[in-house]
Amino acid sequence: MVIRIEEIQSACSKILAAVDSNSVSALTETLQLTTRGKELFLNVTNNEYFAKVKLEMKEPVEFNATVNANLFLKLISQITTETIELSVTETALAVSSNSFT
Repeated sequence: MVIRIEEIQSACSKILAAVDSNSVSALTETLQLTTRGKELFLNVTNNEYFAKVKLEMKEPVEFNATVNANLFLKLISQITTETIELSVTETALAVSSNSFT
């Protein structure tokens, strides 16, 4: 799935405010990226609240991945290319830009 970097960076900056940095657990450090039709959702929770940010995609894509929230959000904020490609390979999320993975 190819995404314009400014769109995903905007979504990531919004969801970053909902990542619970006071609690250390696998649940609060997890970001879910999932699609439904032409929509990509970034989801986080801390068992007290659930936050969701939606991105509109150009075409429907099937995608579901969970990653370390802080690591992913930091990575995305540092990318300077025009687009990135997200793909799932067995047990990993691959983030590619300008032929780098």
